[in-house]
Amino acid sequence: MADKQSESIATTLRLSKALGLARHGRLREAQQMLAADGTLPESPLELHALAALATGDGDYGRAQRLWRLLLQREPGHAEAKRMIDAIELWLARPSWCQYLPIGGVVFGLGLVFVFLAWMLGSEPPPAPKPVPRPAMTAPVSTPQYAPPPTITLPTARPTENRRNRNR
Repeated sequence: MADKQSESIATTLRLSKALGLARHGRLREAQQMLAADGTLPESPLELHALAALATGDGDYGRAQRLWRLLLQREPGHAEAKRMIDAIELWLARPSWCQYLPIGGVVFGLGLVFVFLAWMLGSEPPPAPKPVPRPAMTAPVSTPQYAPPPTITLPTARPTENRRNRNR
């Protein structure tokens, strides 16, 4: 019992140190910590971590072998199946596919450079020619305004008022 606990603690410490190294970009050292003396770890957890480190390092051939070994040791391991499929797909692609994103960025930057050179390097458009106005033969007369019309309202007749009162 004590032997299993000490082995578990040692595994946890190795995984913790390997994780710290991997976080600092030292993937090779992290792999060496998990695969001491070049031997593969017996623990499925350490083997999983080693396969993930090899995948992250870009060593896809070695990573594929490690994922397959993990799948042999644990046939139902879903992550191992998924990673084997992903690595096989990546290795099946032509070698030039990895340069497509970089090529897209370079092409986009080239378009921006050409557009800016075109905008900044061209001469400004010529000023429009003034439109000639016809010569005036006579002075313009100011309009004369007519006074507003007056409106007269009809007034009530006295007879109509009497008629309306009786009703």
